[in-house]
Amino acid sequence: MFHSISILRLLALALLSLSLAACAFPSTPTPVPPTAAPAQPTRAPAPTIATSTLKVLAAETFLADIAQNVAGNRLKVDALIPIGVDPHGFEPTPADVRRVADSQVLIVNGAGFEEFLAKLLENAGGKRAVIEASAGLKSREAKEGEEAKVELSDADLAKAICGAAGGEAPKSAPSGKTATTATTLPGEEGLFAITLTKQADGTFAGYIKLETDEAGDFQIAISDGKLNVAQNAKAIAAEKKVTLKCAGLTQGLVVELNKGEAALALTGFKTDQAIVLVAPAGGHAHHHHAGDPHFWLDPNNVIKYVENIRDGLSQADPSGAATYQANASAYIAQLKQLDQWIAEQVKAIPPERRLLVTNHESFGYLADRYGFKIVGTIMPSVSTGASPSAQQLAALVNQIKTNKAKAIFLETGTNPQLAKQIAQETGIKVVTELYTHSITDAKGLAPTYIEMMKYNIKALVDALK
Repeated sequence: MFHSISILRLLALALLSLSLAACAFPSTPTPVPPTAAPAQPTRAPAPTIATSTLKVLAAETFLADIAQNVAGNRLKVDALIPIGVDPHGFEPTPADVRRVADSQVLIVNGAGFEEFLAKLLENAGGKRAVIEASAGLKSREAKEGEEAKVELSDADLAKAICGAAGGEAPKSAPSGKTATTATTLPGEEGLFAITLTKQADGTFAGYIKLETDEAGDFQIAISDGKLNVAQNAKAIAAEKKVTLKCAGLTQGLVVELNKGEAALALTGFKTDQAIVLVAPAGGHAHHHHAGDPHFWLDPNNVIKYVENIRDGLSQADPSGAATYQANASAYIAQLKQLDQWIAEQVKAIPPERRLLVTNHESFGYLADRYGFKIVGTIMPSVSTGASPSAQQLAALVNQIKTNKAKAIFLETGTNPQLAKQIAQETGIKVVTELYTHSITDAKGLAPTYIEMMKYNIKALVDALK
């Protein structure tokens, strides 16, 4: 049983972990002993004298290494984000803006991963080629059982909804007179004061739309009146309803919505204004607009990265096209070898033990490719900037116990205290210092993308075999 004391301790630790984990990566990682001695990959040549003056910048260090393998000795690819810095929390400095302004080619992961990108490009000004490495890849959808279902009592649900309402004044927003003229709420979540239209029977009504960027459960609460929710012209039944007495709200419900547009019909109100609260159920989630952007944790996706980088560099530097083509082909061969090596290493783990519990939702593509099951994550998001609620942590503990997971895997820079508390509740171990968002320097344990992947696989195999 997940006792109330444990929940309070977990909540405190969750807040602490968020404040410490944003960008601070440990400088001395704990090594993981190898399970095998694979052939070392060819490291990308860092040219001493570049044969092209093209100034190329890649957002992340692992992406710079991948691009350098394509560029070879023809040009040098520099990384924008320093080694050991979490891209999710990266905030460009004036010096970073100048580096981008001076660049002629900027290579990014894409798929919403670089949330700082739009503002950075605006501040940098000028023109440059932007290569989106993940262009053409389709984001994965979470599989059944990957997300722990949070079951709340009526009292806990009411408390969660009122907590989401906070102490801020509601934002004013209009409504449509009919369903076809419904207006869109200015945001996926928040407390709103909706202007309504008087009806023939003396009551007030209005129609609004909600745009969601991810599927999931949502808490919706209103003041006196009636609420009907629909999506794709189908009524959405409430999973749960509670009575409220906070922030002008009198009733709340939980509905499961798909990604996209949902219609909210507000009817039977006694005044021309309705108070409406919308929030993701179970706590705030920090979403990427395009789903999971961590494509590179499956080497087969990196083949697409290489092709996009090859084509982008060839367009920017046509006289080097043959060089980029040859280098890309050679590196793709290495990626295919890496894929085969990983598949062979994973065979050492019995299928029933291939269970992953991680800090945040980043290992999905690796799991899909090599037969792992995602049991759950501490941070309920594809970003490290999310905050787990007590209910989500309790559900994760239940998922771990039910599935008999063996370990929690943490990436570099993650504060381990929350994971250790969960481990105490469940009796499993914590494995730290996986490299996923940054490679190391040349003297480190993961100085290239390929070596980074091999290091991580060794850690997984050693913990689960």
